[in-house]
Amino acid sequence: MRKSKLIPLKTAGEPSRRSILKMSAAAAMAPVMMSSVGWPGAARAEEVERLLNIMGWSEYISPENIERWEEKTGARFIFDGYSSNDEMLSKLQLSGGQSGYDVGMNTDFMIPLLISRGLIQKIDKSKVPNMKHLGAGFTGRDFDPNNDYTIPKTWGSQGYIYDKSVINRQLNSWGDFLDAAQNEASGQVALLDDPLAIAPLMWKDGISWNTTDNEVLDRVEAEAVELARHIRTFNTYPQQDVASGTVKLAQNWNGYSNLIIESTDNVNLTFDFGGPITEIWLDSYHMPVGGAHPNAAHDWLNYVLDPEVAARETTYTGYATAIPGSAEYLDESVANNPIIFPSDEVIARGELTQRNESYDRRVAIFTKFKAAAAVAQ
Repeated sequence: MRKSKLIPLKTAGEPSRRSILKMSAAAAMAPVMMSSVGWPGAARAEEVERLLNIMGWSEYISPENIERWEEKTGARFIFDGYSSNDEMLSKLQLSGGQSGYDVGMNTDFMIPLLISRGLIQKIDKSKVPNMKHLGAGFTGRDFDPNNDYTIPKTWGSQGYIYDKSVINRQLNSWGDFLDAAQNEASGQVALLDDPLAIAPLMWKDGISWNTTDNEVLDRVEAEAVELARHIRTFNTYPQQDVASGTVKLAQNWNGYSNLIIESTDNVNLTFDFGGPITEIWLDSYHMPVGGAHPNAAHDWLNYVLDPEVAARETTYTGYATAIPGSAEYLDESVANNPIIFPSDEVIARGELTQRNESYDRRVAIFTKFKAAAAVAQ
């Protein structure tokens, strides 16, 4: 059985993720006693509040795990979705430390900003004994060297999903992807609703999307405006568009693409990781400042680090977790799925996003790109 690979500790390419999970609505605020038996790391008989408010990407948590956690604790799990790291940042900043969220999740490059702006708080690691299950390659990362603020959740990459009945050639690179976007799939293309939508315009030439070269950025801006007329939508969650056939080519993360392929009857759908550069990312849980249910938050964080629970997360989301021990609980079809577990070669060409001096310019190019696409339609 294939085990989860570890993300190399290098810097360079970026983030992001699914139908919003509809969880139960309000419950009373009185605490409930957590069972002290029958669950790893739960022998503390600690009070868990009746609510857990969590924010994250849609379809990024197993409903079965939520149901089991609610049954175990008697608490209610309330979920709020967002489409990008920047949207989440805005929510936390505008709330002034009163967002009401107990747990959040973000991609590696965003964490230092959340820490420096005092938007997330330290985790009490004594309440999360299951951190012992985390793979060594996922802890001690540059953005949080001691994992004081974050707990690794999931990692992955991105590429493109396309319909071979329309694009009847192999797309081997981001250059091929962009060529198809302007030809066979023109007007039926979805890009991420994220600044990463402009990354293929750099990756096709083997240039990091973190580049600070103004000549490259000027060229990308011009190419994006030209490409805009071929784009149907910017959608972080293009599952329905692809399944319905209104989109024939979509830039997408690997897990969501796997979900689309497995949930539709279209045998012509295929997914490939882009090249010669693509992204590699690590998403982590954190605890926003001002959360009213810290015991529930710590209990959830401990719960999802159990290897069997982590295996259910991978099976549902299509993304590998940071728990190597989860491999023994995965079905062979999941453990050996090359979309869920990118190859060493894909990992080697992946880069992490940097929020460096060119990041705001890249966001501005993306904004102009979307505006041009809207006008073209």
